[in-house]
Order: sequence, then structure tokens, then C-alpha cells
Amino acid sequence: MKKYWIVAAMIGMTMGAAGASAQDNTTDHPGMQMRGMMGSGMHVGGMKSAGMQAMVDERESAGIPEQMKARQKAKMRIHLEAVRDIINAIAAGDFDQASKTATEHLTMRKGKDKQMKQMCKGVKADFKTLGKSFHASGAHLAEVLKQGDTKKSLMALSNTMNYCISCHASYRQ
Repeated sequence: MKKYWIVAAMIGMTMGAAGASAQDNTTDHPGMQMRGMMGSGMHVGGMKSAGMQAMVDERESAGIPEQMKARQKAKMRIHLEAVRDIINAIAAGDFDQASKTATEHLTMRKGKDKQMKQMCKGVKADFKTLGKSFHASGAHLAEVLKQGDTKKSLMALSNTMNYCISCHASYRQ
């Protein structure tokens, strides 16, 4: 139970740090600037709150072809579910399962290359590079998880999550 709370605290700190860096327009990582998306421009429940300006989304398009957008969103949801499953496995001390999940859902495996090439037609080069870096970090995460070290595993997971944050801060469909 103690491991669960440690993992939950680490994830909370990671997400809190991400939110703090977004709010102060940190530029330490590519794409980490939220460019006015946080703070006074946010809507609450789809309605503009009193004293708030309309939110402006200044992220650039990733250039994903229309026919591939639903597939890309589904893949991102799978990635998010995999991160949740990895956190749960770390909390349970099941590093083998965590590594298996990272390998199956966060890496770019052979056989997916053809799908990836088709999907990437028309996609911006920087978006592709960020995606490849994300998948490489997923492979690194899988290897670190095999060591069974909670602290190292959480650091590697945080690194992988930084690619998600950077991408979502920079790009929209």
C-alpha cells in the first residue's frame, strides 16, 4: 500500500509540475509553452466565465490527414491507458507487467513501420520527430522497468510523459 501512495504522489508531482510549467510559460522543453492557453482565457463548462476572455488555441496543426485523425486519437487514448496500467503495475510491484505494457503500447515495433509511413504522409516533420522520440522513450522505459527500481522507473515514465505534454502543448489536429 505504501508503494501505491509513493507512486500516486510522484505522478501528482509530475502532473503538478507540468501544470506549473505550463502556467509560467516555461521554455525548458520543446513545446512546453502553453502560449496563453492557461489562465485568463479558459472557459468553464463550455461557457465563458465572468471576467474571462475567450481561449485562443495558438497550437499549430500537426498536419494529420483527415482520414487518419480518428485513428491518431485512438492511439493516444491507448497510450494514456498504457500509462495508467504501468502506474498500477509499478504500484503492485509487477515490473515485468509494466515493462510488457510499455513495450506493447508505447514503443514503435516492427510491423508498425508501414502503418506509420502511411499515417505520416502530410504530417509536419517536427511532429513526426516528436512522435519518434516519444516511442523511443517508451522503449527506454520498458528497459528501465525490467530493473525493478521504482525511482528509476518513475523518472523514465516522467520523461515519456514529457513528450506527451510537449506534443499536446505544441500541436492540435
